[in-house]
Amino acid sequence: MEQTTPTSNPKAGKALGIAGMVLGIVAVLFSFIPCLGVYALIPGIIGLILSVISFVQANKAGAAKGMAIAGIACSVVGCGIAGYQWKKLNDLSHAIQDSGALDSLNKAMDQLKNMNITDSLNSAVEQMQNADSTASH
Repeated sequence: MEQTTPTSNPKAGKALGIAGMVLGIVAVLFSFIPCLGVYALIPGIIGLILSVISFVQANKAGAAKGMAIAGIACSVVGCGIAGYQWKKLNDLSHAIQDSGALDSLNKAMDQLKNMNITDSLNSAVEQMQNADSTASH
């Protein structure tokens, strides 16, 4: 039969565990946002650090470690999803740069600038205004 020793502080690490778990949950939820989920690494890493500190404090005091473990799990999952998204966005960026698509896009933009498309748009707007003013009279 196991004997339990009384804890010196039953609330040791509880506040940090709750904070770490909340940040871990925020990281998990935020990591599912396309393209912006990469930024879930920030609360995920902070939540992981707080949860580990909470776990160590609770372990030394013999207090409950549930919140700390939940915070560690949520933070790791959030960081994992965000890291995966970061890797895929990085791969996509390199693929676009290597394909030369940006060069052709820049070339097309230069051609549009040379066509003086703004002059033709301005004349079209003037024609519409003239037509509108003659129709109202």
